[in-house]
Amino acid sequence: MDYFVWYDENAQKTSAEKIHEASAAYQVRFAHAPQLVLVHSADQTQVVGMVIRTAQTVQPNTFWLGI
Repeated sequence: MDYFVWYDENAQKTSAEKIHEASAAYQVRFAHAPQLVLVHSADQTQVVGMVIRTAQTVQPNTFWLGI
């Protein structure tokens, strides 16, 4: 599976806000919405319409989006 990787270290934003921004960028690039987001355990959150999973290979503030 290929992933679209998004990095955002802004401490003023929540993980959900970062995922929404990443999702918007994903949609611009691929013309459809992502369904899966891999995150670091520190960034675990819930976003309606997406499956959020933690992965050991994902660094903090980094979000891997895919289908």
